[in-house]
This record gives sequence, structure tokens and C-alpha cells, in this order.
Amino acid sequence: MAKKYNRQEIRWHRLDNTANLFPVITNSNYSNMYRISMRLKSDINPILLQSALDTTLPRFGSFKVRLRHGFFWYYFESNDKPCLVSEEMSKPCAYFPRSHNNHYLFRVSYYKSRINLEVYHVLTDGAGAVNFLRELVCRYLDLVAADESDSAIPVKPAVDVFSDIEDSYNKNFTGQNPVGYNAASAYRIRGEKMPIYTTGVIHGYVSIKEIIAYCREHNMTITQYLVANVLWCIYKANLNGQPSKKPISVSVPVNLRPYFDSTSTMNFFSIVPIIFHPSSTEHTFEEILKMVQDQFEKSLTREYFESKIAYNVSFGKKWYLRILPLFIKNIGLKYTYVRSSHANTITLSNIGRIKLPDEYKDRVESAELVMGATNVEALKFAVCSYERSLIITVTSQLQDTYLQKAFFRKLSSDGLKVQIETNGANYEIL
Repeated sequence: MAKKYNRQEIRWHRLDNTANLFPVITNSNYSNMYRISMRLKSDINPILLQSALDTTLPRFGSFKVRLRHGFFWYYFESNDKPCLVSEEMSKPCAYFPRSHNNHYLFRVSYYKSRINLEVYHVLTDGAGAVNFLRELVCRYLDLVAADESDSAIPVKPAVDVFSDIEDSYNKNFTGQNPVGYNAASAYRIRGEKMPIYTTGVIHGYVSIKEIIAYCREHNMTITQYLVANVLWCIYKANLNGQPSKKPISVSVPVNLRPYFDSTSTMNFFSIVPIIFHPSSTEHTFEEILKMVQDQFEKSLTREYFESKIAYNVSFGKKWYLRILPLFIKNIGLKYTYVRSSHANTITLSNIGRIKLPDEYKDRVESAELVMGATNVEALKFAVCSYERSLIITVTSQLQDTYLQKAFFRKLSSDGLKVQIETNGANYEIL
């Protein structure tokens, strides 16, 4: 008999400030999904993976929800139904209706030795998703070890998790010096599209030791180097080194938790736009790198992010906007999104190092972050590191690979060894 749920027992909480946008703009062409995966050294046992998920999910209240809407706002409602593991059957970050998988806002799938966590961005950002996946993988490895040795299953959590369900945007709202976003239209990468249910995925593996040494030698961070590389390659490969009336803009998501001492499991990030105006045929990589470093230096401060939080949160605090019905709010949010989306050429997200406890890390081969490309942003770059490798993943909806080739060849020309892997949608790269 199906379990009946007492409505009075169901808990709910509001979406964070950033998450309010995602239900409005999500559709079959723009899923707002991203994927974080770990590859193990043996094929996945789906029964044990399901058991690991059943054990992990109750520890993450922010994941154990469904999305609802009221007259004024969307909100999360607790979800006590089972979340089901499935074999990977669709392209990465594919849209799925909220009614699928008992209304959960994430999905766990597997393919050979890989465990995938795909998350609807309304739920959390990359930091929150990594936290969940780390615990899931460690619990799975515990179950595998217990199954192989016929021993007791450890009940102690494998990794420390942060579990605060708070809107850190509202918590850190000062209301002072609000600064909006650039709305000027940026250069857009165009080309012949792949078939509708296909996404090109290219992984580039670089020695983390080598790239750290190279960046230190040239007084730059890894993110600064990669962003400058993307700008340079768009300028050379897509614009053929020619001036452009529109700027090239790279959108860089930044985790705000270290700046505000937050442990929220909900979204808490901000976007830093790095903008390059190609005005001649004589720009150099060194010139672009210096420009990137200057823009990061001005933006990566608590004061800068406070001004962005003040701008974003202030709209939700205006009484005359709060009383508007949800369908009217949605019209305004969609208009704002359409304007801002045209101010961006491409996104590069670096979630940093993914770490596991010593007893688990040797049983995991690698990790990877994949972001879904869209009609507006046909390519996206996603970066993470695990143990000895930096993994750079480029997703694309375009047939040609001009930019990807230029990017990885630039790394190679700088003396970095790059190992390439694709999902088959793209073939020869280097």
C-alpha cells in the first residue's frame, strides 16, 4: 500500500535569492543542470549504489526536497519518497521534468565505472554538490568493501559535511552600495549545431604539478591563466585576430562561502565577468593576461561581493514587488535574464580541488565537472582537480571544434602535456 503523507508533517523553506531565477528560465533547451562525476577503478554495482544513496540522502536536508509554487513565490517542500539510481541513458546535463524520479531535483546515474551526480541549479551550487557526491562515493566504497570482505558496514560518516539550510545572500545583505551587472551585448560564438540530443564533451587532463609550477613561474593563478587562454583563443580562432565591435566576456562563478564564513548547502556564489575589448589586430596574450589579472584583483573582494548581494537582494525586499503574483514576477525575472544573458560570451567555472579521505582516494581514478551548453552559450568550460590531474571539460552544441583545438594547443605550446578524451561527438582535437 502506498504511504500517505500528512501535510502537517511536511516541512518547507524558501529558495535562496539566486535560485528564484532558475524555475523561470528552465526548459528543454536550457536545463540549468550541471554534472559532477567520479570515476572509480571498477565497474559500478547499481544495487550497492542505491543503498549508498539511501544512506546519504537523509544527511542532506537541502537535497531531500521537491519544488512547489505558491501564489507569490516558489518554495521547497520536504520529500520523503525514494530517490532512484539509474543507468546513464541521456546526454550530460539533459533536461528532465520535475515529475521524474519522484520529483527530486537531482539524479544519480552510473556508466561503467563512473558515478554521476546531476543537479538542478535551483538546489545548490558546485560546492554543495561536491559535498553530496563525496559522501555518496565514500558510502558506496564502504559498501563495496563490506560486500567483498563480508564484514560489518561502517556507520560513521566518511567525510565532514556542511548542512546549514540558510539563504546566505539574505544573511549577508547590507543594503549599501548596490552595483548592478553589465548589460551590454557581448560577442557570441556561432556555428552549425549538433543534432538536438547530442552534446560534444571534451576532457583535457593536465598534470596539476606542472600547471601549478608554470603559473607560479609567470605570477598568475590557474584560473587567471585559463580565463586569459579562453579570451586569447576566441580572439585568434573565432575572430581571426580581428577587432570586434562587441566585447568578449567570460563569466566566472565564484564560491562566496570563504568570503562570508558561510556553511550553507544552498546556492551561495556570484558571477565575476572578465571583459576584453578586441580593438586591434596586435593584441598579445601577455596583454590579455594582465587585463584579466587587473579585473580579478578589483573583483575578488568582500566589498565587491557585498555590492552585488545588495543589488540582487534589494529587489526581493521591495514591498511593491513582494505583493505581485508569481506569474507577474516571472515575467520580470525572465526579461532580466534575457538582457543579462546576451552580455556573456562564455562561462568558465573552476570548482577547485576535490578531496577525499586517504582511505578512499586511491580507489577513485578521477573526477570531472560538466556544464550544460545552451543556445545562447554554445560552449562552456568547467574545471576541477583530483589528486595529480587538473581536468578541463569543454561542452559544446557546435559541430566545429576551432576553439577547443586552439585552447588545448595553447596549453601544449606553453609546455604542458595534455591528454584528451571525448564522448565521441567530437573526434580529432589536437
